[in-house]
Amino acid sequence: MEVFDNTEMRHYEVQYGEVLAIIEYQIQEKKVFLTRVDFPKRFIEEGKADKMIETTLNIIEETGMRVVPMTRMVKQYFKDHKERRKMLPVGIHL
Repeated sequence: MEVFDNTEMRHYEVQYGEVLAIIEYQIQEKKVFLTRVDFPKRFIEEGKADKMIETTLNIIEETGMRVVPMTRMVKQYFKDHKERRKMLPVGIHL
């Protein structure tokens, strides 16, 4: 899955048919706050949402920044993938 970092719109995006699946973010003090997800229902049902979150986290990991999950879906991803918790800033507990 190819995830594009649209820095102008401050979101990661994947073209899914006629619509975009997006994960919005804000950057503050070497942290990426994943503030909102907007995934089409079929995108989630087909298991593509987790793949997009995974790919997005890979992109962020390459920058060395920490991730602050602000949405239920991204928080659940971290709960399900304990190996990713090293990306969380000190003091963030899920």
